[in-house]
Amino acid sequence: TIEYYANLYSLPASLLNAVITAESAYDPNAVSRAGAVGLMQLMPGTAKRYGVRNRRSASDNVNGGTRYLRDLLKMFELL
Repeated sequence: TIEYYANLYSLPASLLNAVITAESAYDPNAVSRAGAVGLMQLMPGTAKRYGVRNRRSASDNVNGGTRYLRDLLKMFELL
């Protein structure tokens, strides 16, 4: 899943692995005190913006999280 979305959105898989490690330690059921959920810790508004219906779904979460990360990297001119 990580390799697939990394390739789809032209980001290094190592970057996605690093984010997932830091955010959830690869626990798809992780929930932060602020309400972020899943592997890439998506907040409800971010999930909605990127069309993520199930934040606990590894595939949905990594898809939305990767798109969000790519957009942030573009916004800060790092991509």
